[in-house]
Amino acid sequence: MLNIKLPDDICSFAWDMVNKKNFGHRSIGANGNKEQQYTGILGEAMIYKIVYDKLPTYNEAGTVDIVINGKKIDIKTMGRKVYMKEDYVHNFVGYQKSFPNDIYVFNSIVKQERTIQICGWITKDDFFKKCVFTEKGKLRHRSDGTSFKTKAPLYEIENKKLNGIYQDNDVRNIK
Repeated sequence: MLNIKLPDDICSFAWDMVNKKNFGHRSIGANGNKEQQYTGILGEAMIYKIVYDKLPTYNEAGTVDIVINGKKIDIKTMGRKVYMKEDYVHNFVGYQKSFPNDIYVFNSIVKQERTIQICGWITKDDFFKKCVFTEKGKLRHRSDGTSFKTKAPLYEIENKKLNGIYQDNDVRNIK
């Protein structure tokens, strides 16, 4: 994993964006509150900055977060209280399954540390071969003994099943 301290300019940019625009527009729900949208924009902005050395514009709504080496990529970012481990999971809301992406990139933000972990990437095809699915409304049991009822169809993949990212160049070379 690539661990990067979140720069102040990226944090300010992301917060300004979610205060100007609501990024959750799914009529069926599972859109994320402002804090969750902020986390998502942080992840997208960091990847964008690494690849293009500038920030995204968000001029229009879309289902593709970034294009790298001709591949349409969806960037998924979760906020956590702890650093990512190999057996921790990344999740994907099933309502986005039909979006025209080729690859998923998964990030984790350690909130108290203001650190983003760019964890890895996987092709869409491989993701759906390797993930675990939980139907909306079903009980999802965590490895720590806690559980929660899913609010949407939920796909999860263990961090160790992703293609690793260890340096900025690994992000630029996703394909």
